Amino acid sequence: MPGYAAGELQNVNASSDNPNRELWYTIFAIGHPALKKFQNFHRRLPAPPRCRLCFAPFRGIGGVLMRLQKKGPNSRNPNFCNACDAFMRQYPGSAEVEMSILFADIRSSTALAEHIGATAFGNAMNNFYRQAIAVINERDGFIIGLAGDGVAAVFPPGFSGAQHSNKAVAAARDLLALRLPDAPDGSKVRLGVGVHTGPVYIGTAAASPGGPQDVAALGDNVSTTSRLSSAAAAGEAIVSEAACNCAGIAADEGEPRELTLKGKEAPVRVRVWAAS
Repeated sequence: MPGYAAGELQNVNASSDNPNRELWYTIFAIGHPALKKFQNFHRRLPAPPRCRLCFAPFRGIGGVLMRLQKKGPNSRNPNFCNACDAFMRQYPGSAEVEMSILFADIRSSTALAEHIGATAFGNAMNNFYRQAIAVINERDGFIIGLAGDGVAAVFPPGFSGAQHSNKAVAAARDLLALRLPDAPDGSKVRLGVGVHTGPVYIGTAAASPGGPQDVAALGDNVSTTSRLSSAAAAGEAIVSEAACNCAGIAADEGEPRELTLKGKEAPVRVRVWAAS
């Protein structure tokens, strides 16, 4: 299967200040037919890691097949294949899209790093990343960041479908069940997870002109999700009422709470699930 040409994803509807806005809206809010065709095909092929946009596999039998089609990780930006990196450079843009957002991080990671040393801590984090990415990919999420002891992902309708909030909540509960190494004192290492749903600004971002590009998600709802994650105790997933309503979660599911988040004037209603 040949790699898609960047022009396949072009859209003639554009605005002067953001000429590719409609294209990016189609990709993340609806799902562009050309990109979806490749995503559906690539999902069936082993093995991760994969291109974050088209899901092309970089290892295993799938990676061999992609190399035969001259598709592989871009040398400047290994998070994306060469075709998707070329697309982002040719059609930079952004759009505002309603989606679900998830943040998760390991609790007491500073103390863990202090007790086990840098190498062991790095190995532990890589193990966590591998498991978390597998969970999020399985639930059709889109990874937007791995930093320190945490992972961030979005569940846009164009990738995750109309049930994006359900998939984000399911991913949060799956993450609580991850098997992480015990702390030096024998206690269980736990995650704190936050999930929220709302409009997000999503688009291309580059650290410097001509440098590697990535997809960034920005806005108040992203910040709210991060703060929900920070408010979660070890082994808790905090899901906003907005995400619960979007997912159609029954009123008697989860523990209801009302939180005051940093930078927010009004309290935020949430539901809480705890690890079993």
